[in-house]
Amino acid sequence: MKKKKRKFFNELIEKYKGEGINPFCSYFGECGGCLFQNVPYENQLKLKLEYLNIILEGLIEVNSIVPSVPFMYRNRMDMVTAFGKKGLRRSGTYRHVVDIESCPLMQGKSSEVYGKLRLALSKIEDYNYLTHEGYLRYIILRQARFTGEVMANFVVASPEDRFGFALMDILDELDSCSILLNSGLGDLSIAPLFKTIKKGFITESFDEIEYMITPNSFFQSNSEIALKMYREILSYVKGRTLDLYSGVGSISLFVAKAADSVTGVEISQESVAIAEENRENNSIDNVEFICADAMEFIKEHKGEYDTVIVDPPRSGMHPKVIGRIEELRPERIIYMSCNPSTFRDDLHALENYKITHFAAYDMFPQTPHIETLALLERKI
Repeated sequence: MKKKKRKFFNELIEKYKGEGINPFCSYFGECGGCLFQNVPYENQLKLKLEYLNIILEGLIEVNSIVPSVPFMYRNRMDMVTAFGKKGLRRSGTYRHVVDIESCPLMQGKSSEVYGKLRLALSKIEDYNYLTHEGYLRYIILRQARFTGEVMANFVVASPEDRFGFALMDILDELDSCSILLNSGLGDLSIAPLFKTIKKGFITESFDEIEYMITPNSFFQSNSEIALKMYREILSYVKGRTLDLYSGVGSISLFVAKAADSVTGVEISQESVAIAEENRENNSIDNVEFICADAMEFIKEHKGEYDTVIVDPPRSGMHPKVIGRIEELRPERIIYMSCNPSTFRDDLHALENYKITHFAAYDMFPQTPHIETLALLERKI
């Protein structure tokens, strides 16, 4: 499927690149992070629009995509450290890493910090993920768009702090710094906290709602687009509201002022703990967070909600969760999706609901990814 999708996008690139433009990044074509840098940005939107209408044919006609700034938008970048290199994997292969000094998708301050970290950590042993030997696996940079706060995390393979004085001259430029431990064989950049070097979190602000972001917290990668989507979600919310897959409570807290009450359901205890702290920090009293499996929670709470918000992973919702939502019979479902294909499949399964509002957002310029937001209202 990945090969078919890549071939399809290559055909669209040929259609929309026109005479083409010079890629902004010198690593384009070698690094696997971007696919569209040789296509003018306005044509990237047209390309994605055609793709979206093919995927959603028969459900809805999409007329436009909300644009983003084309570069310097990413809140998070995970840089691999392997084979004497620090960067991203080579396009089309897992076994090679492109040594990257800077990435134009990163926000300015985090990009500057990454450049300094590359030099400061040059003598720290990296990790060979093919032979499973070594120490430093990832350098992770996170930057909050609206507060400017920067976090650096290091994923290591053994329970020790080898950084010593290497970070001394950089810590003043960081608001948070932590070491995460992944001693297993899996190539994961999310791992348990081993040591907090500085503070342990940064704060992002959306329309005066402040969110604490910890090393493993999920937070949308493009804050400007996420804020536009949250504002639209806010306009749809009414009554008693259920927010499934609620994470650290970013949507739940943002829409609280439009709802009678909000219940956020999330299976990760760590995320629920952060969500509760975010609620306390914002003095919001009509939101509660529950650590539970979405399907089991819905089973026990039929008929209690007017609005259901879902922001599932790329794989979409489990068929049984969809069935449970149908049994809840909410007046409206607000569906935020990072995968048009699974959104389409889930919508076909939600037989008693129809799309009344739909919008697409360019959350990830230079890449094939598209974020969508739909308001579904009950037919009967």
